[in-house]
Amino acid sequence: MADDQPSVSDKAVADADEALGRLVGIVEKLNDGDLHRAHRDGGFTVSEVISHINVSVVLWAGDLARLLADPELGFFYREEIGHDAKGYPPPTVELALGQLASTRRTISTVVPDVPPEILERSVEIPDLGTMTVEEWTPLILGHAIGHVDQAVEILVDREVLSADEAGAKDEAGAKDAS
Repeated sequence: MADDQPSVSDKAVADADEALGRLVGIVEKLNDGDLHRAHRDGGFTVSEVISHINVSVVLWAGDLARLLADPELGFFYREEIGHDAKGYPPPTVELALGQLASTRRTISTVVPDVPPEILERSVEIPDLGTMTVEEWTPLILGHAIGHVDQAVEILVDREVLSADEAGAKDEAGAKDAS
């Protein structure tokens, strides 16, 4: 490639910025109600599409950090690039177990290597406040692991697990994670 030619990533960044700028120009003309309209045949609303765009890009940035932290990583689940779309076939237990293993691996390879200058940086999350990355990290991870209890509650509610089994499996999972 000639030195005056943009790289693939430079072109992708420029194309993305142009397309997102076009969408910004359109959204600026909407009212809040318009943002929550879906196609008349159903599907996602404009707001959900914008959220998907945001999550996909943020997840890709996270995936790039994962690749830096974990040289053996060579596989991403579709959800790890922000693509858990309506209409996909339902996941299997094998897939769910793989996703959980991937999540655990990401936590153990990426989070411990965050440099001090990033840990000390203040970040605002609308409606939640402003804290340092070091202060946010236990809350964000705590939120994620709080969903473990939610999954267990669903299984107990649907009588897949008894309350006793849920407690025993929860303790076993805690032992596995340590």
